[in-house]
Amino acid sequence: MRRVVRIAAYVPAGRSNEVPVAALDEDEFTLGATATERAWAAPREEPGAVVVHLVGDVPPAADWGYAALLGREVEVAHHGSGSGELVRALRELEEGPGGPALIVAAELPERTPERGAAKSTASGAAAVAYLLKSSEEPGPFPLPKGSARGSAVRTTLRLGEPSKEAARAVTLVGDWGGEPGNRRTIERKVPKRTVDGELSVTSEGAYVPRARYLENLPSRWRFIAEACSACRGTTFPARGVCRRCGRADALSPVHLPYDGGRVVAVTTVGKGGQPTEFDAQVEALGPYDVALVELARGMRVTLQVTDSVPGELEVGDRVNTMLRRLYPMEGEWRYGRKAVPAHPSRAPRKRN
Repeated sequence: MRRVVRIAAYVPAGRSNEVPVAALDEDEFTLGATATERAWAAPREEPGAVVVHLVGDVPPAADWGYAALLGREVEVAHHGSGSGELVRALRELEEGPGGPALIVAAELPERTPERGAAKSTASGAAAVAYLLKSSEEPGPFPLPKGSARGSAVRTTLRLGEPSKEAARAVTLVGDWGGEPGNRRTIERKVPKRTVDGELSVTSEGAYVPRARYLENLPSRWRFIAEACSACRGTTFPARGVCRRCGRADALSPVHLPYDGGRVVAVTTVGKGGQPTEFDAQVEALGPYDVALVELARGMRVTLQVTDSVPGELEVGDRVNTMLRRLYPMEGEWRYGRKAVPAHPSRAPRKRN
């Protein structure tokens, strides 16, 4: 038997007529990935695969992307959209045996509006993730008797106000107030989505074969470095050998922080200076910033900056990171971490 122990919400920073909208580099997978990272806190000693139930319309990357995101074997199950499907997934996982499980619901109403709903009543783009863990006793978290009508995210946000008894048993993290919790809101128009026919662009600059892209995901998505017990050196990105002493038999993984990195250098890439993979982005949004970010002492990574006005980020500023779309390649979207200016009043999230 399982019970809900942690719930996380993610609301994009973009606003159009006061309704949250996803940026051009966001989709259902990146929305759900951000909520999942906020919710994920399963003990590493729990064996076996993680069960992930996905509610709503999700891109094909979700089937393999959650394994790369969590660094664990994952069993993925798909559910339709709507609160009824969310409730069904919750009940199914609570009543079933096994180790840790996740339910992830993500919505992009501007792409898939609720049937029969007026635009003014749209809840906006958002994602939520439930973490369930094994328990001898069912948790007190209330489930709605509910219907299949209504937004899964809106239902979940309503569930984010549990009874006093449930509040003592469930940890809530993320953007439950309806505002982005780690950065300021941004006024933007509803972005034009890239259609599938535009996924066949030809690379002339940053081409990376799919096999190499997948091989590098532990470092690029989860910021895993390698610590060498022989020379005390740390290598990032991970290479399988120590960059200081060259040994491969004394390495152990080290998780660098996702958030709170310090900007060491930053530059603005103007039209014409971008790799061809980013042509569509520059055409739609204009110039973008690229920052060299120090995640930990001596551990630096180059990241594109998102949810920010180009030229606004300065050396010394703090940034968080989120998984976002990078560019289409070989008929699919490539994803990677981007830097997001940190809200000065928010503490960065901790990693296990």
